[in-house]
Amino acid sequence: MAGIPPVEGAGVTLRISYFVPPPPLLDAQARGLLEDLDLQEIPTTGSPAQLAGLRDHTIDVAVTAIDNLFEWRRTGTDLRLVAQVESTTPLGIFAEDRIGSLAELSGRRFAVDAFTNGFALVARYLLGEAGVEVQWVEVGGVKERLEALLSGAADSTLLGPPFDRLAREAGKKQIVSVQETFPAFPGQGLVVRGELLGTPELHRLLSGLGEAGLLPVDTGGLDVLTHIRDALGLLPADIVLRDLLIDDLQFLSSSLPPR
Repeated sequence: MAGIPPVEGAGVTLRISYFVPPPPLLDAQARGLLEDLDLQEIPTTGSPAQLAGLRDHTIDVAVTAIDNLFEWRRTGTDLRLVAQVESTTPLGIFAEDRIGSLAELSGRRFAVDAFTNGFALVARYLLGEAGVEVQWVEVGGVKERLEALLSGAADSTLLGPPFDRLAREAGKKQIVSVQETFPAFPGQGLVVRGELLGTPELHRLLSGLGEAGLLPVDTGGLDVLTHIRDALGLLPADIVLRDLLIDDLQFLSSSLPPR
């Protein structure tokens, strides 16, 4: 797809949703790269809240698991994948210290954000390959999943930084690493509402984040997510991740517009 140049227009607020502030955003803010952008940050409790915000236009940009696009696009919402905030999201299945294998999770409660999309699918894949059936409990984002594990509301869950460290400090144990099975498992993506493509505000946001380490999308990672869904029998016939990708990232290498 051709690059999207910035267009003239009145300044508006951009609202970005995330579970944890992504490093490119923190770095761009520390370096003053987003000083003249009216950016509202909206921490989220889960992917359903992100989708609701994108649909009702209270969220413009979401840092989220790329797999979410499969389900989100089925709602008819025009969303595009423009970048990754990290090359991979290091993920592990954590449980009580006395549990030493996936087999020992059989029949136990496994906390997820949303059962049908996101990081939950790689957990479903790994447990399915091991022939393990668990009780799936939807509790929310990674913070909520950690809280469920620590409180005993769940026996196991999938965690990434910095919550994996907090789990270890609380005596929990990682029993499986996602990256051991899928080294190319992609990091969280930057998803935007389609009508914002070409606006000066989005151009400035992406340019600033690009200078601070925002990454082009790794299409190999998209293939990993597609494989996982296909193996689970959950691959929509009419949605292809590569078709949702704005793959000419001229805004990542272009200089910021004059201040």
